[in-house]
Amino acid sequence: MTPRKKKPSKSIEKAARSVKDSDDFVQHIANIADRYRREHALDSGPRAREVRQALRTFHKHATALAQWLEQAQKAASHAEQDALNKIGVALYGSPVLAHAESRNVAAWLAQAGKAADKCAADAKLSGKRDRNAPRVAAEGLRATFEHHKLKWSTSAAKTNPGAAVSLMRAIANAAGDAEFTAEDAREFLLQSARREPGTVRKESMR
Repeated sequence: MTPRKKKPSKSIEKAARSVKDSDDFVQHIANIADRYRREHALDSGPRAREVRQALRTFHKHATALAQWLEQAQKAASHAEQDALNKIGVALYGSPVLAHAESRNVAAWLAQAGKAADKCAADAKLSGKRDRNAPRVAAEGLRATFEHHKLKWSTSAAKTNPGAAVSLMRAIANAAGDAEFTAEDAREFLLQSARREPGTVRKESMR
């Protein structure tokens, strides 16, 4: 049974034909773009986004509460101190214990807030590096360029990027991966080039 051909978007067809004006080449790029779109949907699934959002939310509230508690430790003219005194009386029958506890809590919140911010940044970066979509696309492009005997260039120069880099960005952008840069493309393309000769999966073009 002949596999159903993937119809390329106008942006993908334009990017492909700027490299080689060939229906066969355009179809190969359309297939790679379709695979990228499907893999990107998995890479950027709701769970990963929810975790990053939860970390950002924790950082926001932990930082704000740490600042609030710091204010409560200062001059009695601050309303925060009066509020903490009332909390201490309600909890312990005395505001003194609340102030002692709040110092430890404020220190922990300040450290935890910074840690959450770092975790959110690390999660975003590691997700960017570990995504399967650009890895599969890079292998597919390498196989396609070899098949069509096209020059393989991974230049990420702003004025004149290599054809493979331009196609990778077009494919990523068409899938909604708007943050994918020329340097990102170059990194994944270089990774695909480090594979042993003959190990590129030809099915990536299908």
